[in-house]
Amino acid sequence: MARGRGAAPIRQVEPGDVATRSAVEHLLGTAATATDHPALAEASLLTWAADEGHVALVAEDADAVIGYAQVGWRDASASVEIVVDPEQPDAEAVRSELLDAAVASAREGGADELRYWVTQHHDDLGGEATALGFAAERDLLQLRVDLPVGGERLPFEPGFSLRTFRPGHDEQAWLEVNNRAFARHPEQGHWELDTLLAREATPWFDPDGFFLCEAEDGRLAGSNWTKVHADLTPTVGEIYVISVDPDFQGLGLGRALALTGLDWLAARAPTGMLYVDASNTGAVELYRTLGFHEDHVDRCYLLRLG
Repeated sequence: MARGRGAAPIRQVEPGDVATRSAVEHLLGTAATATDHPALAEASLLTWAADEGHVALVAEDADAVIGYAQVGWRDASASVEIVVDPEQPDAEAVRSELLDAAVASAREGGADELRYWVTQHHDDLGGEATALGFAAERDLLQLRVDLPVGGERLPFEPGFSLRTFRPGHDEQAWLEVNNRAFARHPEQGHWELDTLLAREATPWFDPDGFFLCEAEDGRLAGSNWTKVHADLTPTVGEIYVISVDPDFQGLGLGRALALTGLDWLAARAPTGMLYVDASNTGAVELYRTLGFHEDHVDRCYLLRLG
């Protein structure tokens, strides 16, 4: 790939390039350690591990990888995440170079729009996006809480029962409810079976921490899928995906499911965590009543390419 505006040459990583992949993985690990957060979203990490389904771009300096951008697609919509060496003194220029290259890659791939996720956003980040014509689209809050959480534990409404997820049995029912509950959500509302099975194949997956709430007629009313981040120090327990079917909302199931998951996580981690859209004021308020506070904001910028 051609060199961009700044000093760092940008090139595309070809599938099977073991040496460059090793350098990128070292960069991702360094960035995660420096920030105490994963360098990429989990969906991006899964496609990276598969070495397919994305375009990988690296910025190099004296043959060392100092920055990485990953461009993915869903239909005509592209997205990009960028990781820069935390010790890089010219990080802003490297990030701008990579974003420039990602825009070019999205155009070449025929995308109508490109979303750029800036993790742990602060006032000094995002300038490279606005300079290229991106506009802030949405904020994703990461909320945290000390475990265990206090407060009264009310039983589920009469007629509802709780059990754990059964791999090989519950996938289709869970997908249907998840996609109904997140029908308007740009990432969570379009899961397919392969998406779910890829998570089930990860080392962290534990069905004992995946709770399903069923109605008397056997319909799945809601769920709370948790994840233990044993790779973080100290360990963090996440409410990974929590949802209530639209037909069963307003019955207090969301709060009861949240507490069920947090109580399970409390035996495994000192801190609970979740992500929620800032615009979802009802959910944000619920989590604040449970003791959650804002850890940081991930901001999504949107560029129309059509």
